[in-house]
Amino acid sequence: MVKTNTHRGEVIREAIKASGVAIGVVAEKMSISRKTLYNKFKESSIPYSFILKLGEVIHHDFSQDFPHLGKSVKKEAPKPQPQMSTSLLLPFDSEPQEIYKPNNLRDCEQELVNLQRKYINLLEKFNELLLKTQA
Repeated sequence: MVKTNTHRGEVIREAIKASGVAIGVVAEKMSISRKTLYNKFKESSIPYSFILKLGEVIHHDFSQDFPHLGKSVKKEAPKPQPQMSTSLLLPFDSEPQEIYKPNNLRDCEQELVNLQRKYINLLEKFNELLLKTQA
């Protein structure tokens, strides 16, 4: 019998290890980064929807580890996979009103610098959030 306070991250780590499927492959099939997956191992209360999806990827029945999964949690219908697009739009992005297209090398370099600044800003905010959650 499994205790109700089972550390879910440890359970999924052991299940992946026992499956023999490489971490990189699991992360790719779940559409997350390896780092995110490793971070999940540290979490004690991972959503059951994530655990069920992981079980499908590694062909593991987590109802053995979490008996109530088989009874109370319903699987969501598989979502149709979006077709690959050549644009950089994400599925949750709406169509932009106007797409900026640099005309020359100087414009391209300036756009690259702007994107780098945005990226660094996002990384700094992310690190701040990590520090807050660890405290």
